[in-house]
Amino acid sequence: MILVLLFSILGVFTFVNSMAVVSAQNESPGGTDSPGGQTWIAYNASNVRMTALTATITLTIKNNKDYVQYFKISHLYTGSLQENQTIKFIVDWTDPVAERMIDPVSPELGGDYGWAIQAGETKTVKFKVSATGLMGNEPSWIADAGAVDNTFWPIIPDMGLQASWFMPNEIEMLNPNLDLKSWCGTFTFTATNFASYPVAGLIRGPIIPTDSALTSSDPQAFVDNDIAFNTNVAAWDVHIDPQESQGFTYTYKWPIVANGTPTGNGQCFVPATAANNTTTVPTQATGSPYALLVMAVIIIGAGLGYAKFLR
Repeated sequence: MILVLLFSILGVFTFVNSMAVVSAQNESPGGTDSPGGQTWIAYNASNVRMTALTATITLTIKNNKDYVQYFKISHLYTGSLQENQTIKFIVDWTDPVAERMIDPVSPELGGDYGWAIQAGETKTVKFKVSATGLMGNEPSWIADAGAVDNTFWPIIPDMGLQASWFMPNEIEMLNPNLDLKSWCGTFTFTATNFASYPVAGLIRGPIIPTDSALTSSDPQAFVDNDIAFNTNVAAWDVHIDPQESQGFTYTYKWPIVANGTPTGNGQCFVPATAANNTTTVPTQATGSPYALLVMAVIIIGAGLGYAKFLR
């Protein structure tokens, strides 16, 4: 037994060290989290900035509990604004009419508005929100928090404007009694060239749902799947004259459906630059199989220790 524990300890250290080496080998020069392994170069300011951001969302949700539940509209979106601030939204309208909630999170934005959902009920609601302040009437853009200083030569990529992303079914993690059946969101924004000369490059939708299908866009977008895992990012190749503004609209549906069957489970990996970085780690206090995990670590560690030091 003592030998098993000794080999376990030695094996665990060997395993951790090998994982660290693999992780370091897989990193790009800029330490990017993008699936495409791209490195974003930090820049001073974007010539093109966004305003007039809106979102019109339709969702169907079910209450699996045997008593009433409530859900409401969030007024705050934590993206990656270059000012390192949240995007604040005000509610334009709701259908059906929403009620004011008991415990408002954002009373300064006129909130919070929400709905009751009875035991076993499936409810469909629709609402529109508009950004106020940054990306509303104040121009801004989504920055890449992992961008690196330029130490490369003679050529470097111009990655354009970044996107931020979120999971449409986050409500299920916040309240497991609520089951999101479907979600559809249409986003609009205006991009303006504030430079005194024409510019060209890529711009992306500022807010993108993960594990979702891009169903329509105007102008026609292409899908950039190198930005975030399991995320189809709407992107446009633009040429904009000085002080020119262009409007963009794009729509996503969740979940992705193939042959009438939803694909994916919505529990996709969320990179560090995502709107919400939720991580679940097995502990003695969680519902994860902690004891089995410990046993597995001991067994694997013993095997690694034996293989390294006795074989």
